[in-house]
This record gives sequence, structure tokens and C-alpha cells, in this order.
Amino acid sequence: MKKSNLFVISGPTGSGKTGIVSELNPEIFEVISFDSRQIYQELDIGTAKPTLKERECIEHHLVDFLSPSEKINANIFVELANDSLNKILLKNKIPVIVCGTGFYLKAFLYGMYPVPSISEKIKNQIESMAKSEKWDLLKELDFEASKNLSQNDEYRIIRALEVNLSGVRWSELKNTREEGVLNRDDLQITGFFLDEDRQTLYNRINKRAEEMIQNGILDETRKVLKKYGENCPAFNTLGYNFTLEFIRGKLDIDSLRENLKKSHRNYAKKQITWFRKEKILKPVSKESVLDYLKKYKTGKICQPETIFKTIY
Repeated sequence: MKKSNLFVISGPTGSGKTGIVSELNPEIFEVISFDSRQIYQELDIGTAKPTLKERECIEHHLVDFLSPSEKINANIFVELANDSLNKILLKNKIPVIVCGTGFYLKAFLYGMYPVPSISEKIKNQIESMAKSEKWDLLKELDFEASKNLSQNDEYRIIRALEVNLSGVRWSELKNTREEGVLNRDDLQITGFFLDEDRQTLYNRINKRAEEMIQNGILDETRKVLKKYGENCPAFNTLGYNFTLEFIRGKLDIDSLRENLKKSHRNYAKKQITWFRKEKILKPVSKESVLDYLKKYKTGKICQPETIFKTIY
């Protein structure tokens, strides 16, 4: 069976992923964005979303499609990603995943746990509980699950409770997975991790934080706040917690600036740690992967190993 290519370009925030795909041939490639922040409409500046002009250069999937008032989870995202993947392949084009959210990529590659549908009644029940009550209930319902979670990890505690209250033990569910794309025998998957000097990256992140303020992240926050309220799911994305605090008068502009820089640097550090652990992602420079993909012609491409960095 002839295999279709699927490329994955991963990297921390500010590493230049968008710049790479903007230079690719749109007649050959289309982009699938794996970014939990750039999915939201009306939040362009604080998420460093590809501009409309950049998206016009090459087709982007899973960018700017969700209302700030809506939630999404990994199960839904993976379904959408598989749909986008198959649409691109049907066009005889090559999908390029641009990934900043490792959790989504892992779910896509290796498969998801078969989580049952969670009713609004259960979600509301959990939402009404105090943090300590959630933890105590999880220990009562599924002690094995609680042993593998931190009491401070409220997100995963909620997910485990949702499953348990739906009649399925989370600890047993974790032993099974639905198949991911790595199990497809019709795909040749090549993964890249943009690896560069840490200080260079941090300098770029600091500059981007300054540009967010200059370009209007505060006005952007105010507009979404007025339209959807401060509890809208989109505000759970990186950086907007600080712009909300500024609007409430709890931060001055210098503190906002420094918090944006520090939080994005810390986020990049976590992303780097995750991507380096993923074996399918090989470290490369931004320049080498761009050169590699720009030279691509069906049946005429060098082996990707020629551009991978040596890992010391």
C-alpha cells in the first residue's frame, strides 16, 4: 500500500511555527493547527493567532472556529482533526500539523480513552461542589484513580468524577484506548520539534508580550468581556487572566507586562519538556525544516534524518 505523508511541526510558543507554514506551497500542503488557544474566535492578539493574511497564504484547519462562550475537550478536538486530515488527503494534498498543545497531539497520535458522554446534570453537580468535596467524592467513588492524581489537579479530578458519576470507573477506563493515527497503515508520519537556543527563544517571547500590549490585547479583552462575561471558557487561555486583573485594577501596566512575559516563558519551558520526551518528534532548526519542506515534490524528497540534530 502506498502511504500518504503527514508532517508534524511542533515547538513552543514563539518558536516560528507559523512563519514556516506561511512559506509552504499551498498547492501541495494544508495546515492543521493543534493549538488549544487559537481555536477561539475574537481572541487574536493574546493567542498569537495566524493573521488572516497568513491564513490566506495556505489553508488552515481548526483555527478561529469556536465561540469564546463554548468549551471543547480533547475527544471533540481529535474528531475534528481526523476529519480535517481525511479532507486534505482526499484532495491529494499533504497535511502539516502545527502543534503547540502536546496533549491534543498525544491524543491524536495514540488514541483517546473511550470516555462516556457526560450529562449537563452531572457537570452542574460537580460545578456546585467545593474543591475539597470533589476530592473526597473521588476517593469514595474511585480510590485507585485518586492515588494517581494530585489533590491540586482540579481539572483531572473533575474529569475523573464526570466519568465515575456516569457509571464508569475512571481507573478502569485508563487501561483502554481507542486507536490513534499511529495505527493507520496508510500514513507515513514524520515529526519535527523546533529546537533552538533557549535565550533566543525567551527574547522573542518577551518581545511578543510587548507587542501584545501595543497591538491591543487589553481592548480585545474588554470587547470579549463585555460580550461574553469574565467566566467564558476562552478566558482560561494563557495571558488573559492577567489582562482581566489589569482591567479590574489589580495590576498596573508594568506588572501586566512582566506577568505576560514570565507566564509565556514558563509555558514554553513546559512545552519544550513535553516535546523532547515524544519519540516521534525529532529536534531540528527552523531553517532546516523550512528548507526541507519547501523542496518537497512528490517522490523527490530527501530522507528527513539528514536534517535532524544530534541529541547530546
